[in-house]
Amino acid sequence: MPVQLVNSIELHYEHQAGPSGGKHYPLLMLSGMASDSGSWQPVREPLASHFELIIPDNRCTGRTLPNPIETSRDLMVADILALLDTLDIDKVNVVGHSMGAMLGWALAAQEPSRVNHLIGASALPFVIPARVSLFKSLSALRLSSNEEDWFALLFQFLFSATFFENTANVEHAVAASTNYPHKQSAESFAAQAAALSSFLPPIDTSKVSCKVSMLSGSNDVLMTPSSLEEFCQHHKLPCTFLDNAAHAIHWEQPEAFVDHILSELG
Repeated sequence: MPVQLVNSIELHYEHQAGPSGGKHYPLLMLSGMASDSGSWQPVREPLASHFELIIPDNRCTGRTLPNPIETSRDLMVADILALLDTLDIDKVNVVGHSMGAMLGWALAAQEPSRVNHLIGASALPFVIPARVSLFKSLSALRLSSNEEDWFALLFQFLFSATFFENTANVEHAVAASTNYPHKQSAESFAAQAAALSSFLPPIDTSKVSCKVSMLSGSNDVLMTPSSLEEFCQHHKLPCTFLDNAAHAIHWEQPEAFVDHILSELG
């Protein structure tokens, strides 16, 4: 179990060496809210056949300790940089999902020389106030509600309508989430939700010098396609929308997600 002591925390991360003689920079995979390194399970092995993978558990998630702990955008970026320094990795490609995409933007703006290519999935570089409010409400419900009911509600924001047409899908997903051995506690989710406001200040995108591409699901209700398309058009960034996918894009369309990363990173 790889763990590094960085910034007074025990940062757990997954590290796969990738193919021998690989020509790519390591791929740093950054998870979203309420997610840890295990959230990349649907796409991890296909990507590991092409890239060296580095997948940390953000503060307040997975096996990173102590848990819960104070967290914010700046603290998580500092953790990522400390991990890369400890592993003696100078430069990475980054794929981030949701909050992880916002972390990728912040990393690329703070340390432009450390990021070769950023693929941001299901997020803008910053959070919008409505989502801060939403996760504040979800946090309050998580602390007071039945766990199974709470996960069933959360999935409404993550998956497409077709996911719910088969009740077995929901039952299986709820069971998997509640039985996950490294499940995020209600208190840790509350700490993450409180820290979401630290993502409100826009980063200085002019400092981002790497290639950037954006990706989202056509059915995403948390990061609406129209908002993402407007941002990408304004900043002249390529943006791809995958059909039949909502916010949990790499779970609903894992093959298309992997194909997109491979096409972007060559």
